[in-house]
Amino acid sequence: MEKVLSKVGSLLYGMRFSMLFFYVGLVFIIIGILGKFLLESYKLMQTLLFGDLEKIALIIKVLELVDMTMVAQLVWVVALAGVSLFVTTGHFDKVDIKKPDWLDHVNTYNLKLKLAFAIISISGVHALKTYLSTDLSLENIQVVTMVAIIHFTFVLSAMGISFAERMTRDSH
Repeated sequence: MEKVLSKVGSLLYGMRFSMLFFYVGLVFIIIGILGKFLLESYKLMQTLLFGDLEKIALIIKVLELVDMTMVAQLVWVVALAGVSLFVTTGHFDKVDIKKPDWLDHVNTYNLKLKLAFAIISISGVHALKTYLSTDLSLENIQVVTMVAIIHFTFVLSAMGISFAERMTRDSH
C-alpha cells in the first residue's frame, strides 16, 4: 500500500505542470482584456475630443475602464501567484527576472485574501457604476439595493477569511 501511495503522490506532484495550461489561458484572457481596454479608451478619447458627453456618462465610462483594469490585475495576481505557489519558483531565480516583492510572502491564505479584497474593489466600482447610471425609480432602487447587499456580502466574506486565519495563527 505504501508503494501505491508513493506512486500516486509522485504522479500528482508531476502533474503540477498541467496547471500551466490554466495559467497560460489566464494570460490570453489578460491580453483580451487589454484589447478591449484599448478599444474602449480609444472610443472614449474620440468622444471626449470630438463629441459631447455628459459628466455622469464620462464618470461611468471611466469607472468601466477602472473595472477592466482591476479585473486584469486580479487575473494577473491569480496567474502569477498560482504559478509561483503550485508549479515552480525556479524561473524567478534567474538574474534577469525581477520577482515582485509581494510574491515572497504569498501563500494560499494571502492569495485568498488578495483575491477577496480585489473582488471587493471590483464589486465596489460596479456598485458605484450601477448607482450612478440609474434614475431613482422604485425598480432601480431595488437593483441598487441588491448590488449593495451583494457587495456587503463580499466584504463580510473577506472579513471572515481574515478572522479565520487570525484565529488559526493565534492557536499555533
